[in-house]
Amino acid sequence: MIVTLRQMQYVVSVAKNGSFSKAADECAADQSTVSQQIKTFEDRMNVTIFDRSTLPISVTEAGREIVDQCEKIIEKVDEMILPFKKKRIV
Repeated sequence: MIVTLRQMQYVVSVAKNGSFSKAADECAADQSTVSQQIKTFEDRMNVTIFDRSTLPISVTEAGREIVDQCEKIIEKVDEMILPFKKKRIV
């Protein structure tokens, strides 16, 4: 099972915005790309993250755990990258 950091970013953005289109705008992606990538993520994890029958879109109970973990992973990656953004490492 392979999930990408970008898919995790889409998941977090949809959860935050309650909308695939708003998440797409925030992530500088097409709405169809965000939707497709989240569906791929859900299929690989065998879980439904978002209840698409509500507006705004809501996070399922299982999805809340996934979103929380995605936020932690993104935060850790940001922490890892930050020192290297400040100076050039050869």
